[in-house]
Amino acid sequence: MKGKWTNIYSGDLPLRSWWVDSDSDCEYISIVLPEVFGINHWIRSFSEKLASQNIPVLALPLYGRTAPKLDLGYTEKELKLGRHHKNLTTSKNIIEDVSAAINWVQEKYPQKKISIIGFCFGGHAALISASLNGIESTFCFYGAGVTASRPDTNFAPVDLLEKVSGKLKFICGSLDDLIPIEDRLIIKKRFKKIDPLEERFIYVEVKGGDHGFMCEERESFNKDASSIGWDLLMKELN
Repeated sequence: MKGKWTNIYSGDLPLRSWWVDSDSDCEYISIVLPEVFGINHWIRSFSEKLASQNIPVLALPLYGRTAPKLDLGYTEKELKLGRHHKNLTTSKNIIEDVSAAINWVQEKYPQKKISIIGFCFGGHAALISASLNGIESTFCFYGAGVTASRPDTNFAPVDLLEKVSGKLKFICGSLDDLIPIEDRLIIKKRFKKIDPLEERFIYVEVKGGDHGFMCEERESFNKDASSIGWDLLMKELN
């Protein structure tokens, strides 16, 4: 499956997004939220890989206001730039932009269920977005900082869990220093409190996985951990 650039409008703001259609009877359509590196080569290739499994995919930028065409590699300099733009985001803007994406995919495929898949900061944003109407399933891959209060709202993304009506999986690696053990314990405790039978909220800690283990283009890529993450997606979406 080959993707293409398309504009999704959040109010008057055009969001340069990567769209990969799939002519299939799959019940899901996915909105992918990228790492701090923007809609780069890996996010585009991941979206096309997912679409090859008969799941239409829309990769949505998170920095449409400050860096609408951000496309970075994985050097320290590029990481610093990506984090700069991450620090300029607001929960309000994330909600507005993901809501626009939901409306766009619903117009295209009104009968399909919607999943949100976020990586790194995209996982953080996915947890914020999971409370929106119309989200059937959310995957937060190694979303850091979700237990800390955001400066723009004074509450943490995990504080929104009570508003989530769909299913949510939080996936991280056991070696991920960006999600310390204290944060993991808080996430598991909050999940257990809201969903003691683990029917909707699932915490998955992948042994040997480091931050970014799903991405083949990062030094932290872990083939075995990535296979576990991919299998979780396929079990739910396909």
